[in-house]
Amino acid sequence: MKCCPVDKDLKKEWEHDLENEASIDENEINELCNVFKVLSNPIRLKIAYHLMKQDYCVAALVYVLGEKQNLVSHHLALMRENGIVDPYKSSRYTYYRLKPEVCLMLSSLRH
Repeated sequence: MKCCPVDKDLKKEWEHDLENEASIDENEINELCNVFKVLSNPIRLKIAYHLMKQDYCVAALVYVLGEKQNLVSHHLALMRENGIVDPYKSSRYTYYRLKPEVCLMLSSLRH
């Protein structure tokens, strides 16, 4: 489609077509911005990439990341508060899984 047509009739058609295109859902944009803000920290992004592969407990994340337990727990808490991960109990351990919509978003960014 030609941008900014000079002809008045073409311009009206062009404007009409633009108005009929799918509008941006502001709530969705705000949610995505929040996800990107949370994942802008390198440790949280590393956690998310690990959780794309499988669920982890804190101890396993501490080991694979080479970070201190309190730091990993802090970042997981922020991710949980912002809807990036879901915790669940198995035996006496708490495991974390990446929410499916975040996993899908990150997968699409990798390609």
